[in-house]
Amino acid sequence: MLVVNIPFGDSKMIATIPNCIGISEPIYVKPSKSQEEIIHKAVLTPIGTRKLSEIAREKTTAAIVIDDLTRPCPTKIMVEEILKELYLGGIKDENIALVVATGNHRAMTEQEFEMILGTKICSKLKHINHNCLDSSSLKYYGITKMGVPVYVNKVVAEADVKITTGLITPHQGAGFSGGRKSIIPGISGLETLHIHHSFPIRSFEPSMGRIHGNPFHEEALEGAKMVGVDFILNVVTNLNNEVMYAVAGDIEEAFYAGVKLSRRLWEVPIERLADVVITSPGGYPRDIDLHQAEKAVASAELAIKESGIIILVAECRDGIGKFGEWLKEAESPSDVIERFKREGFTQEASSKAFMYARAMSKHKLIIVNKSIAKEELRSMFFIPAESIDEAIQIALKEKGSEAEFLVMPHGSEIIPKVKGVEIDG
Repeated sequence: MLVVNIPFGDSKMIATIPNCIGISEPIYVKPSKSQEEIIHKAVLTPIGTRKLSEIAREKTTAAIVIDDLTRPCPTKIMVEEILKELYLGGIKDENIALVVATGNHRAMTEQEFEMILGTKICSKLKHINHNCLDSSSLKYYGITKMGVPVYVNKVVAEADVKITTGLITPHQGAGFSGGRKSIIPGISGLETLHIHHSFPIRSFEPSMGRIHGNPFHEEALEGAKMVGVDFILNVVTNLNNEVMYAVAGDIEEAFYAGVKLSRRLWEVPIERLADVVITSPGGYPRDIDLHQAEKAVASAELAIKESGIIILVAECRDGIGKFGEWLKEAESPSDVIERFKREGFTQEASSKAFMYARAMSKHKLIIVNKSIAKEELRSMFFIPAESIDEAIQIALKEKGSEAEFLVMPHGSEIIPKVKGVEIDG
């Protein structure tokens, strides 16, 4: 028996794990410098481009794409470093805009803007949420090789200097977040998202850590190049959301350099597949709702035996998310999968419903949560539990007393690597 602390919102849940074959977790490494120093150095030593101040010279306007509050990114520090370079290049505050890469997520409130940027930046710079549904706010660039129509936020499209910021961390669809993802899906129109987030561009199985031969990544990169991103600034963080590395410069070269660094931190070897995987997104804000929390399920799918049990530990203070109706309207998880094959990505975040259904078509999924009513969870085919210990007892009753457990306290980000299995080709 092993006692573990698992992230849950702003706190932790304690659980006693039987037959535990491992805790799949990166080793904590303390940053060698402050996040300010790491980010400052990256901005001044860009990869594959000139310095941002040089790019900005003889230009008038700039747009900076930023992450929303669901990503634990040091946005304020990143924006401050970018502003220094833009000022050196002669671009003034009144000609700089901040655009939140909401994709199909909800808009941020003014209070949330101030939370991630500070009042000083908010008071002097234009800051807006991207709206994927507002066709009048989009510019069309053309179609990618696999047929993705590229519609992008006009504020960014019409800026003389286009800059993106973000976090490079393992992602179940794109392989890794960051880089090109700030454009597609970050500031794209719904028509773009519909094609890009549907089959055959979306892989049926989780693609954590897979870049090469991954159309979800390749199409987003092609679209971002069509838009003409001038400069990216991305960070790689550790277990405690501390900045370990930062990369800046070209949207392809700098991003790939960041991927190598992220892989170094988040690729975790596991001895063998488990009967039961206990996974958490890593606490707030990654478990802000059931929509965001699903990322931890995708990692668990890569570490579990056939017909296993996944226990998802997530606070979900903001509830379910708009994908829930797809599950509630279905007769079974298979119905959701078939519907997604027919309709693809929709405004209701149908791809998230599909990904939950994919997991539940193979495994049982227990949700440890106190914010969402048990009846509502059951209506979406989940098994509710109020504690990890309760979920463990349900799993033991189903799989037997000898069932082997694996724990993933930060499941949204890790790439579980089974011995001898290649992740990226």
